[in-house]
Amino acid sequence: MESRTRKRSSLNNNEDRISTLPNVLLHHILSFLDAVQVVQTCVLSKRWMNVWKSHPYLDFNFETFSSLISSYYYDDDMNNFTDFISHVLVRRNNVKAFKLSLDTRRDCQYSVVESLIYYAVKHHVEEISINTAHWDVPIVLPRCFFDCESLRSLKLKVDGGLALPKSLGLQSLKTLHLGGAQNFDGKIFSSCPNLENLTIEDICLNVIENFNIHALSLKSLEILNWRYNRIKQGCKVMLVAPKLTSFKFDGNTPLFWSEVNLTSLDDVNVVLQRYYHNHYYPFYVVEDEYISEEEETEQGLGLNLIKMLHQFCSAKSLTLSMNIIEVLSKVPAALNKHPSPFSNLKYLKLKTDHKDVTLPAHVLNYFLRSSSLLKVCF
Repeated sequence: MESRTRKRSSLNNNEDRISTLPNVLLHHILSFLDAVQVVQTCVLSKRWMNVWKSHPYLDFNFETFSSLISSYYYDDDMNNFTDFISHVLVRRNNVKAFKLSLDTRRDCQYSVVESLIYYAVKHHVEEISINTAHWDVPIVLPRCFFDCESLRSLKLKVDGGLALPKSLGLQSLKTLHLGGAQNFDGKIFSSCPNLENLTIEDICLNVIENFNIHALSLKSLEILNWRYNRIKQGCKVMLVAPKLTSFKFDGNTPLFWSEVNLTSLDDVNVVLQRYYHNHYYPFYVVEDEYISEEEETEQGLGLNLIKMLHQFCSAKSLTLSMNIIEVLSKVPAALNKHPSPFSNLKYLKLKTDHKDVTLPAHVLNYFLRSSSLLKVCF
């Protein structure tokens, strides 16, 4: 009877158990919130008044900010957002920040990006994620950024352009995501000796003939949104990554390798974006395999896809979009001329939204030739 009374008394007192938690747990809870929501917790009680000032996760998201603090004009929202970032950085306690994130997806002042990078370097940030746009001129990173020894994960995605130096020099970096970078030869990757995960998205290489990826510790590589109208005709990727085990490609034109050796590769995922049949589409076909203009679209694309897939001959698992199967089905002669090299292939996975899929017999036989134990999944 007495225990029930105590229990009821505790419930009636509306005890605030969350506020009694140590800061480390409160910070973990707040890590799932945007910066503006984290700052708003200061009104809850005296206990929460200064918690946000030592919060090690800074997530500045413009969409969240504008939905919570709105004005009638977009320019006012962006100006308020910029002021908010400045006030938060100035009023924070001088403690180490673990992760810093900026997501505007709209045109943003360069000074905002610059101030965040300066803050990140000074406070030994380990993870930086910047997803924004800057249409006037490509964003240039400040020099101090390349002396950041604490940085382990970096995402830089800038619509409108990102200018990169000849060397990054980030010795501790393990994960790198680049988006929107313009006309760099890729040699910057060799200056990151511990790089293990690399994502390259929507880059422009219209004056680059050889794109170099020299990363001796690299295990995972993703090349996304590879578009023919942003890539110089004949541009080749020169890859040196002896530890690479996972590769993903997503684009509307095949990727051209330059004598790569991917013996450690296990998992390969290739997606062909929708393409249009017209004679202005650039195909890179060697002279001794010349095809007529009438066959250029189907035959040229099919031949180049086969050449790209052959570079992944060590893969144990191969995932292909149905667009690729469609293209391969139209080039039976090319499949016969270039026998399947997939001697280690165990799983062939096809990406499709349709339940009823018919895999052309000659395409299936092409993959079955190399392995009698092949398992096909949809």
